[in-house]
Amino acid sequence: MARANRKVAGMSDPDALLERAREHCFLAGVGDVGEQLCAANMPYGIAKIHEAQRQLGHPADATFVGAPDATVTRNVKRWTQGFGYGGRIRWSGDFAVLDIKSNGCGMLVGTLPEVPEREELMERARTLVEDGLEVEGIPIEYDLDHGNHFLDVCETTSSEEEDAPPAYFVMHSSGHEHRDSSPFGCGIYYDADESLAARARIIETPWGTLSVLEGDDARWWYDVYMRVQRWNHARRAAIADALFDGWGEVINATHQGLTEMNAAHLGCYVFEDEELTDELVFPLTISADLPVYLVKPRANLSEDIAERAGFLERAEKHGVKDRVLGANLLPHGGGYRYPHFAEVEGVVEGGPDERRFRIRRTDGEVDELEHPRGQPYVYRGDEVLERMRALELGEPVVETSVRYVLRDKPMPGDRK
Repeated sequence: MARANRKVAGMSDPDALLERAREHCFLAGVGDVGEQLCAANMPYGIAKIHEAQRQLGHPADATFVGAPDATVTRNVKRWTQGFGYGGRIRWSGDFAVLDIKSNGCGMLVGTLPEVPEREELMERARTLVEDGLEVEGIPIEYDLDHGNHFLDVCETTSSEEEDAPPAYFVMHSSGHEHRDSSPFGCGIYYDADESLAARARIIETPWGTLSVLEGDDARWWYDVYMRVQRWNHARRAAIADALFDGWGEVINATHQGLTEMNAAHLGCYVFEDEELTDELVFPLTISADLPVYLVKPRANLSEDIAERAGFLERAEKHGVKDRVLGANLLPHGGGYRYPHFAEVEGVVEGGPDERRFRIRRTDGEVDELEHPRGQPYVYRGDEVLERMRALELGEPVVETSVRYVLRDKPMPGDRK
């Protein structure tokens, strides 16, 4: 693994610190190139947080615990700053990390009395786009056609409950309404709102910079962010009201957000032990041609599973056992898979925030990529479900088949 000269006066060996950060990353997913890329990049983000903790006078204890769908993030800025996708990031200290770029993205699951006709639903979506919709006086941007957002309309095929509804919908949505500005106080993306960036302290590390907010500024931003996250929940419900009659909420859950100022989850669901009721389920959407599952979570990870995964000794060594045991996470989807890549061979470091990932292709050739955006990908399949079961994270209690997916944006005036 090639490395640039990153020595900083008064600092321990950066390579040793990076290796220590790597030991604070706990991944036990499906093991494909998507997860290998996550495992190769995450130590840089964790090492940066460790260095911020040292400079701010806190123990260097930041951790990443991966979910079965751990993979890459296609957000170039987040990736370049050293963060992957599909797990929980936690640290101690009175400061917030802006580079993680939490945005309140999530999924709303609702029951339906029957499967609506697709054209009927499209007609309602057209009306929504034409008439517009506001939540708390803020106009909603229709985003079910954006990126990997969607609306699945599903028919129940099996359930542990005898009186299960005949149909469900799953809406994956977050919007862009608050990223560069917000009436709640600031935009939530530091690279989109200059006023937020101006408040940040830039931490210099051997691996690049990290933007943080301290003390009162961190608490202020966390309050703004949580207002946005709650607004996103209301936003999804308002869209559902516009599209469906007689729907009932099953869960409206964030999978890219914060639970505390220093606790982020990217591309996974998280919960607390006290939330584990008979009614609590989370959606697992793998791909449009596979079932959508509602999963009943279990308290996880158990000590036995952590030991079998090879986590326990490292967690005890670094004093972060409580972050691994009881991580309480679930996969939110399949995650990205790269079938033309065979293996991640290493990282070539060109300087701070300049990394290239050496990847051997299935034809034996080797590519060097700065980030995975633009690479052909597919979504994983049932291997995520099976890995979830093997790690005893949760168990499906409802299985549905996807009748159709609403992803096209209806344009005003396109009625037949």
